[in-house]
Amino acid sequence: MSLRATAAIALAVVLAVTAAGCAGSSAAPATGTGSSPAAVSEPAASTPAPAAISQVCGPPDAPGRLTTIRAADGVRLSAAEAGSGERGVVLIPELGLRGKCGWWNFAAYLAAKGFRVLLFDHRCTGESACASGDAAADLMSDVRGAVSRLRQEGAAKVALVGASQGGSEALIAAALPQRAVAGVVALSADELTMPLAGQPYPRTALDAASRLRLPALLAVATQDPFVSVRDTRHLFAVTGSLSKHLIVLSAEAGHGWDVVSSPVPGEARPAFSRAVVAFLHKVTS
Repeated sequence: MSLRATAAIALAVVLAVTAAGCAGSSAAPATGTGSSPAAVSEPAASTPAPAAISQVCGPPDAPGRLTTIRAADGVRLSAAEAGSGERGVVLIPELGLRGKCGWWNFAAYLAAKGFRVLLFDHRCTGESACASGDAAADLMSDVRGAVSRLRQEGAAKVALVGASQGGSEALIAAALPQRAVAGVVALSADELTMPLAGQPYPRTALDAASRLRLPALLAVATQDPFVSVRDTRHLFAVTGSLSKHLIVLSAEAGHGWDVVSSPVPGEARPAFSRAVVAFLHKVTS
């Protein structure tokens, strides 16, 4: 789905890599978690962001707020929060320029259904800061930071939901879950054999699948141009969870977060979004 990043790519051009299926540029894949604090390069000061998420991400004009969080290694991440309560959901973005905003449509829907939701931009993307060396690609630290933030805000149980490459990241993170992580949803998970994490995590989504024990929901459309139904069925077959579900959607369902988001504000939401809400409600109960 995206061009393979190589170890020789400099941090300054991380966003220049074209992601074929994700409508924008991509962050570099992870190569390791690192054991020492990351050297953080903060972006230049800018005017304060608007309080309303819709002013940055567009509709819906729903309650929520822009914020910043810290990744597990201290890198500052641009994020948004919506909803309240003890049921937490971390939304892991696709590659590309849309970042957290690609999730906003579904995040507002989840918040209205009683979930506390956090969406974020990965390091070195959007308004998030970068880090030096291997830490520039430590995607798992970003996910861990998001989970920790939800727990600090009052979430008792947290589900990981990822789209496209974010779906693979969600599976990897769920294979070595933090405290309170209770389930995982992978929508159109692709880049299944790309290294996205370092020790102690499995390197790839396929490596992670056999180690997965949490309840899992996987979904893919029949004509997804970036990951095949066959590959997704194989991923599902090797998933070690006792409670696992695979849903194959119709061709027009689309890819990644499109399978749960309204195509146009005000239009009907895909019916599959209700199945995702039911799964999330169950695992966070």
